[in-house]
Amino acid sequence: MAFPSGLVELIETLSQHGVEQAVICPGSRNAPIMLAISRNTAIQSFSISDERSAGFFALGLALRNKKPVILCCTSGSAALNMAPAIAEAYFQEVPLIVLTADRPQEWIGQWDGQTIFQERIFGAHAKQYFSYSTHAHESLDEIWHRNRIANDAFWSAFSAPQGPVQVNIPIQEPFYPEKGAALPVAHPVRKIQKWISPKLLDISIKTFIQRQLSSSNKVLITVGQMPLNSKIQALLEELMQKGIPVLGDSIANLSGIAFDSHDLILANPKTWESLQPDLHIHLGKSFVTKRIKQFLRSNAEKQEWQVNPHPQALVADPFKGLQHLLEIDEVAFLKELTLLNFSEKQQAYFQAWEKEDEIIDSKRSKDINDWNELGIFQKISQALPQSNSEIHVANSLSVRYLNWTKFVPKGIEVFANRGTSGIDGCLSTAIGAAQGNPNLVISIIGDVAFHYDKNALWNSYVPNNVRIIVMNNQGGGIFRNLEGAKDLPELENFMETRQVFNAENTAKDAGVSYISVKNENELLHSLNSFFQESDRAQLMEIESNSNINAAALAQYMALIKG
Repeated sequence: MAFPSGLVELIETLSQHGVEQAVICPGSRNAPIMLAISRNTAIQSFSISDERSAGFFALGLALRNKKPVILCCTSGSAALNMAPAIAEAYFQEVPLIVLTADRPQEWIGQWDGQTIFQERIFGAHAKQYFSYSTHAHESLDEIWHRNRIANDAFWSAFSAPQGPVQVNIPIQEPFYPEKGAALPVAHPVRKIQKWISPKLLDISIKTFIQRQLSSSNKVLITVGQMPLNSKIQALLEELMQKGIPVLGDSIANLSGIAFDSHDLILANPKTWESLQPDLHIHLGKSFVTKRIKQFLRSNAEKQEWQVNPHPQALVADPFKGLQHLLEIDEVAFLKELTLLNFSEKQQAYFQAWEKEDEIIDSKRSKDINDWNELGIFQKISQALPQSNSEIHVANSLSVRYLNWTKFVPKGIEVFANRGTSGIDGCLSTAIGAAQGNPNLVISIIGDVAFHYDKNALWNSYVPNNVRIIVMNNQGGGIFRNLEGAKDLPELENFMETRQVFNAENTAKDAGVSYISVKNENELLHSLNSFFQESDRAQLMEIESNSNINAAALAQYMALIKG
């Protein structure tokens, strides 16, 4: 039977969210969507031939019933005829989910009938736009993506301010089922539920939290990038004491509180099974490390919550298992957790994480005396000020070394441009943050990121509270540590960005004190005064060899893996 893949699941997901009505404009290209809607017994379908009238008819349904309504049309100018109603819905804040059937993109401009530019056809009058794949040979990632789009489409239309969204669906022929054949049975769909309570938790949310946690014996909290927040720190510390393991990168600003060695713990696949949670709760934004995401994605059986008081328009589902999005204040949520009692099995689960963390700590606490970046980061960490300072770390290897070496003292806030994780602008961000700042602003940056952004010093706004540490290994050293990349013959010329420059002239031009470090003795000597108050900003350039760095890191990881 030929039937476009994923359409039954799309409509079923919307139905499970409570969508009860659909307006269908007759056509050929949208016939598979029509069948998926009309054969879903939970949805009342209306057939309206004129797309302009159909749009306003759907608007009336949504106004009356206060729920999103599906509006479906065929390809070509049909969607354009619905534009007046979509504009009205946008400005009147009425939720419509507009499913526009489309021809395959490769046929645009090829004199093929009813084929026009349908992507974002409603422009700014649609709150969100989605392109929905109907390929038959879908990958697991594609199935996950389609499910996420279905959830996103509903919540984008329904969340305040409400409004219309467009889901454009390219469909290839043949798209009719065989005569008398039933539609494919929907694969199990994952409905992402939102709970919204801005400050004080209402009774329904409290009851939900209490019931779910009382039946869970392996609760795990992960914290992505988050500003330093003393209230959140205190509550997470209390939950750690009650037996809830909390994991966080250096950019989670939980140094000395959470288990920050998860990337190294999970480097040993033998630990995965015993450490898997049955309930995973995530706060904050992204993780630096990929391994924690792989670990959690591998567990399809767990419950997964995300606590996010201000989510973006599109649902973030980095662990591919989100079931409950709690749009509630993190402090209010964590306070509710601290009131609960946890089982002996939960205590045992915490102890499993604690044991692995202690093993890693014992291995990485040994001094690294050879001249390589691991040892360099370790020695810088030992010399860092314990207060009145903040760290701005650049992307690529620098931010990862902070995690691998337990770099950050408790109470020191870490900033990093992890929204897009690019190397551009890392130093400029630090210089901007130093303006009027009473803290010592410490920028830790690789040589490629530094030279890419050395115009950060091409102004008259570099204050004397800035300390820049440039890790110069003559190129993008991270690529020597990536499987696949490190063995390519093109590595040096086309991936590493090999370069022979140093930062001395840039520092001098900017009126910044320059310190060159090429060995351990020079480093220890320079660190004695580097973080002390001075009348000028200071830049320390530390030179090392990328081949030696990569070998040292590989040896270190082998030790960690046991």
